[in-house]
Amino acid sequence: MENIVIVNSCDGYEDVWDLFFCAFREYWPDCKYQVVLNTESKQRDIAGINVRINNLKSMSDRKLWGKRLRQTIESCNSEYVLMLYDDFILEGPVSEQKISRCMQSLSENPDIAAFYFLNVPVNKNIDDGRFDGFELMPKTADYKLNSAPALWRRERLLAYIEDNDNPWAWEYFGSYRAYNNTDLFYCAKRGAEDVYPYNYVMGGAIYRGRWVGKVVLPLIEKYGLDTDVSVRGLVDDVNQSNKRSLSWKIQFFWLGYRMIGTGVFLYVFRNLKVKFFKRAHV
Repeated sequence: MENIVIVNSCDGYEDVWDLFFCAFREYWPDCKYQVVLNTESKQRDIAGINVRINNLKSMSDRKLWGKRLRQTIESCNSEYVLMLYDDFILEGPVSEQKISRCMQSLSENPDIAAFYFLNVPVNKNIDDGRFDGFELMPKTADYKLNSAPALWRRERLLAYIEDNDNPWAWEYFGSYRAYNNTDLFYCAKRGAEDVYPYNYVMGGAIYRGRWVGKVVLPLIEKYGLDTDVSVRGLVDDVNQSNKRSLSWKIQFFWLGYRMIGTGVFLYVFRNLKVKFFKRAHV
């Protein structure tokens, strides 16, 4: 079996691919894994990298993010999958040594589903001392499933994805699917996010469909790209971006109910609790 890197994207993000793969070529030039680009229908050559582009089998399913991701994962003959998103633009060398070490740990510990290469700070993670640079996420942790760069056990990843999922709801509600089983999830310790280094502080190169200017403008200049950033637009402070509308939130929680049933009320409670404590401390 060959090891696989899946880069999750979509046709509407084709303008991101040049920047992603320019940085990939610079910082991971000797990548020995098959790179698979997950998108709906577009095909193109990626210079200097062995990339296989996986498209939907049926374009009638183009709105089904979960189904498309499942099809891509199922097309890969690999026990483990390194999951990335197209706006995780590398800014330093990838540590294949640490990736290999995580693969060995997955091989020796069948109860582990994934190693996230990013710290997930919203939880009180547990430093159980099992793996250097990683800590255990609690059983009912928020973002136990998330889109951070991660090495996954392929079969466990498939078990957590449903056809109707979208990437935002999968991160927010999907963790509930992991609460009632024995799978373990590890994330990088704070300060040890050095396996796949990108601007994780800003969340990547795209925020709600717009370029994050502080991330991409220096890189576009560095690689001499002719990307027209006005088409997508720019945002500089992701913490001050426009809030979601009430109708968006209602539709989002309705999707959560369709995903995990009455478990969605746990997230409603958590959401209200956070808002209450914020107001109480103003």
